[in-house]
Amino acid sequence: MKIPETRHPAARILHPGSRKLFCYWEALRAERPCPTREEFDLGEVRTFAPDLVILERDHIRGSFRLRLAGSHVCDLFKTNLTGMDVLAGWDSFEADVIHKHLIQSLTSFQPTLFRSRLTTDNRQQVAVEAIALPIRMRGSERVQLIGGYFSFRPANELFHDRIVDQELLAIRSVWTEYQSLMAGAPATANADRRFKVIAGGRTV
Repeated sequence: MKIPETRHPAARILHPGSRKLFCYWEALRAERPCPTREEFDLGEVRTFAPDLVILERDHIRGSFRLRLAGSHVCDLFKTNLTGMDVLAGWDSFEADVIHKHLIQSLTSFQPTLFRSRLTTDNRQQVAVEAIALPIRMRGSERVQLIGGYFSFRPANELFHDRIVDQELLAIRSVWTEYQSLMAGAPATANADRRFKVIAGGRTV
């Protein structure tokens, strides 16, 4: 039996963790562009708290840095990622694509979703899905990105010492509808934006 296609934004999110995190973020923000960081209750997402990350824009380096990285994410990369450059380890084209989407998440309050393939020093490959969701600091115009970095294969099954390569497979903005902060301005339209497939991927 063919399952009817749905246009709900969560329908194209593959990993259950990414999907639950997105739905929780949507429920918190209601009709606003994004929720506040103080509203985000880690107890509500405790089952995948080790997969959470917080990204902050680094204006000096023109990049993003990891303000927080959960234990599962650090285990996957075999290092403490907190404070590190989000775009480190990507080639220049991939880093530019990711950077532009993350900037768009901050300015348009739309989540970014991407999938990539990691290669370990044992030549094992693992697919991951990452989502970045805008959150605002209460009483401030400052916006951060809270998200999840979800591996489709547990790190403890890989028996590796480090990640030697990462390849961006696809990236998209998850366009959602919200009430604009500007009086009289139209709400952002809810659109089904397809993944942008990254052509010319490197062969490992």
